[in-house]
Parts: sequence; structure tokens; C-alpha cells
Amino acid sequence: MIMADNSRAINKPVAGVKVIFCGVGEAFDENLANTSILVSFLYRGDYRFILLDCGFTAAPAFWKTSFSPLDLDGIWISHLHGDHFMGLPQLLIRFSEHGREKKLHVCGGKGIKEAVTWAMDLAYPGKMGKLPFQVAFSEVDPAASFDICEIPAKALDIDHPLPCLGLRLDFQGKSLFYTGDGNVPDAAQKIVRGCDLGIFETFTLDTKRHGHSNVAQAGSFAGSAGIKLVAAVHMHRHERKINAHLVKDMLDKTGVKGFLPEPGDVVEL
Repeated sequence: MIMADNSRAINKPVAGVKVIFCGVGEAFDENLANTSILVSFLYRGDYRFILLDCGFTAAPAFWKTSFSPLDLDGIWISHLHGDHFMGLPQLLIRFSEHGREKKLHVCGGKGIKEAVTWAMDLAYPGKMGKLPFQVAFSEVDPAASFDICEIPAKALDIDHPLPCLGLRLDFQGKSLFYTGDGNVPDAAQKIVRGCDLGIFETFTLDTKRHGHSNVAQAGSFAGSAGIKLVAAVHMHRHERKINAHLVKDMLDKTGVKGFLPEPGDVVEL
């Protein structure tokens, strides 16, 4: 059963898959942290945690909403815009301050290791090589199969000004799709077909912007791909103020169930 939960019941994991919206904002929103999603799941008797994107305002939001921040297993970075990866230096240093020893996996597209290392050297010179835990980087080729923390995954190219990868994660009988930023090409429907949850960048309600998606486009794509529930994130700050109340109706018009998450909202799959 899929449930959109506005009670912010984030204090414990669940037996299935739990998706927590740490941040839901775009790059320059003064009220909402950058879009960042924490996924928890039970795997071989242990709980695992994967964070989807970590922009420059996302790290504190992750720390605030995670029920077990030091147990984070992996981080997926969709692309190398600042509001999707520049929070990593803060997060890594805080892990270090807490004495973390557990290996951390960071997965993304071409250049992910170099970009994160550069960001660390810029923010905290000399600290990358002194972390008390290992950061293991994985560079993803969309044409090849891969996994994140042993969870089967598929990546696909998203239409965005900077190279961006969408991500499908398949758990035991449940699946989710996260776009990062940008418009999802129709050809991707075969990759994400039937996902239980689709998390879409929706920069506007229905106005088209180059390299971005909107609620109407996300709903149309999700309906054609048979995605069961849509979460609309990364909406432009002014657009959200004006049109937030219209998002659900717009998705209803496309024939899909969906909502506009608030920080701390939870979906259980």
C-alpha cells in the first residue's frame, strides 16, 4: 500500500520502503531546503539508508529529518549543479565530527569523484584525505547495470542544461524513480514503467522551461508509464507560492495520483 503521510512520522524505519522528503525546494528558495530525499529499507535483516541528492542547503535538512543520520549507507548525485551536490562537504565533515567509521558510498555520473573532491578542497582544504571513514565513489554508465548499496538500479539520461541522470531503484517488490532535474524523455517510459513512486522535478505548473519539467508533463509521463504515485518537487519558489494549491488538480487531470510534498513528508511503499 502506498501512503502519503503528512504526520512527519520520521522517528523510526519501517519493514518496507520509507521515503522521507528532507528538502523539496529549488536552488534559491529562501524557505525550503534543496530537494533531497532519504530512502530507508530493510535488506537482509538490516536497515539501509540512501540519500538522493545533497545540495548546499540539504545537509541540515537531512540531519533534521533522518532518524539515524550516522547510519547513512549511500548517496546518489543526479548531476553536478550546486543545489544537488554542494552540501556534501558539510555532510562529510559533520560525519567526521561524530566519529563515523562506516564506509560511505557516493554514486553518480561522470566526474563525480573529481567534483566532490574539488568541493571538499574548496570548502575544507586538506580534510578529504583525513576523514576517519572511507568514501567509495562509483561512476555510473547509463548503458550498464549497477547497484547502490546492493540495491539494483538503472540510470537514464534526463533533458537538462547539465548532464543529469534519473534513477530507478528496485527493492523487493517495490520501486521508485527519481528524475533529479529536467524533462524525462518519452523513451524512458520502458525503463521506469510500473514504479510505485515517481519523484519528479516540476519547476512550474504547466509553463514550459528549457531543460526543466512541469507538473502537467510529469503527470502525462507518469500516466503513460503506469507510475502509481507522483511527488512534485523542486518547484520554483514564486510558482509554488502562487500555484501550490493547483498541483493535485493538475495531476488529477492527467489521470494520476500525486501531491506536492512538504519538508518531512513521508511515503511508505
